[in-house]
Amino acid sequence: MLQRGDQERRSGLRRLDDILESLEQLNLHDKTELPDHIAEALVMLGIEQPHAIAIPQLIERVWAMQQPYLITIVVERRRRRRRKVSTEPSSTEAPN
Repeated sequence: MLQRGDQERRSGLRRLDDILESLEQLNLHDKTELPDHIAEALVMLGIEQPHAIAIPQLIERVWAMQQPYLITIVVERRRRRRRKVSTEPSSTEAPN
């Protein structure tokens, strides 16, 4: 079962993702006018006067708000083993 913190994180991320999707669709269709319901959602997120901001800039702001919610997976780099080169002749080589 999800803990309360996980549920809040998912809820916040979902809300931002929905707004981001709407903004991306507007941008994709070259719309310049922001619908009121999206503007209201942006105001609730803390973006003042969203009608005065271009849609690509709104996308950037919402995307920046989304970053703290995302999980960063750290990939551990494996150390590459190097073969040791022996300076001694191998047992299969005939001595001179």
